[in-house]
Amino acid sequence: MKALYIFIIMSCFFIKNHAQNNFLKLIASQTAPLIVDGELAEQEWLDAQEILIKGITDREVTVLLKYDTDNLYIAFRNLTDSQNINLNAEVLINTSIEEPVWNDHCYWFHASYGNCSAIGQYYYWDNCTTEPTGWIANTFPFKNGNNNMEFKISFSKLNITPAQVKQLKIAFKLSDPLEQQVYWPEVANIANPDTWGTITFN
Repeated sequence: MKALYIFIIMSCFFIKNHAQNNFLKLIASQTAPLIVDGELAEQEWLDAQEILIKGITDREVTVLLKYDTDNLYIAFRNLTDSQNINLNAEVLINTSIEEPVWNDHCYWFHASYGNCSAIGQYYYWDNCTTEPTGWIANTFPFKNGNNNMEFKISFSKLNITPAQVKQLKIAFKLSDPLEQQVYWPEVANIANPDTWGTITFN
């Protein structure tokens, strides 16, 4: 009986902890302006939230997340594995948490050898460029010995402001050349915005 009681308590703790890991609270950044170059200067990311994605390679990938009045910033650290294979990074955003399906409130951002994006759909490879409108990310090949990727997504691109929309659904996706995939949250799926995590702007 005692063993069963302990098991129930631990199970409840795991479920609660897993749920909390799907939610992030962000405080408006007061640090130095961010330069999108993949170098992850320490003073740029001092007040960022941090999560880990693991399972696709022998190395963990750290994701950093912060915002200011004008932009949402996301960084992926350690995108090259021990075999020197680079991972592609994607950001998925739904600005209307009451509508958990792909529609005009859903955005797909991809960075690898170019910057690709779409509204209301994903894997839209006809809209790829080195100079996208309303957002930017550094691309392959990595420079200056780093293996990081930084995204800068303007709130005007998302048609919102943090004061207007207090919460977003968001997910981060990594993939390799063999199309192996891993997400944050772990249960996320690109096709189902209802499985994505939630961020709150404070």
